[in-house]
Amino acid sequence: MIKILLSIYLLLSSFVLFAQGLFENDPIWRDEFNRDNVPSSMYWSYIVGMRGQESEYYTNSSNNVCVNNGKLIIRTLDEKKDKALCTSGRIHTLGKVSFLYGRLEIKAKCPTGKGVWPAFWMLPAEEGLPFGEIDIMEYIDCWSSKEYQINVHVTDKKNGNRIKKMNPQLVKADVSKFHIYTLEWYKDKLVFLLDGNLCYQFDKKEGEAWPFDKPYYLILNVAYGGWGGSCGMDDSAFPCEMKVDWIRYYKLKE
Repeated sequence: MIKILLSIYLLLSSFVLFAQGLFENDPIWRDEFNRDNVPSSMYWSYIVGMRGQESEYYTNSSNNVCVNNGKLIIRTLDEKKDKALCTSGRIHTLGKVSFLYGRLEIKAKCPTGKGVWPAFWMLPAEEGLPFGEIDIMEYIDCWSSKEYQINVHVTDKKNGNRIKKMNPQLVKADVSKFHIYTLEWYKDKLVFLLDGNLCYQFDKKEGEAWPFDKPYYLILNVAYGGWGGSCGMDDSAFPCEMKVDWIRYYKLKE
């Protein structure tokens, strides 16, 4: 058993060391959140209002989204607005920063609690089928606070019918503590790591749609309710915060 575990450890270590040499040494884009006040408008835009069947109202208020002491903070507050049960924040890089093939790293800690749904995820910069979604990290209370989910969504059309496939993977980690969440994006696979350790790999398959050959943008948000409230909601979770220490993007070498 010890030999087997050692072999697995060496294999994973070799993979990480090999992958590190495939990317440029210096980030081609980064946000260290060193300027207090609000996120840089060069990189980030706000979503304002309610989304889908969720119960939060996203605002552009610094009460909900701010930068303080070198951290981006997305704060969910016990404030009713319109039909929403709380206010929160959702920011994105659409039209400002896009990503295609490279290593994206996010150092962050996330809130937990019934109905709370923090996420870092990516969508295509342009619409059209096939359509993809990359969930680097999302948490809901249906799982232990020591677990989060990675997911890769692929939507395509076959025989005139729209077909969506999801590929979820649970990862053991206490999301309330700081971790480095990594996406390594290659032309034929998406590789997910936590604190440098391999968690999940999604490979391009012959004959299946592969919408991950075009630029995507990054979204950071804390939702409440909707799918995130599948196992109940409790406003005692408020106030709660997502804190992001930094985000770095390294280009894949040619």
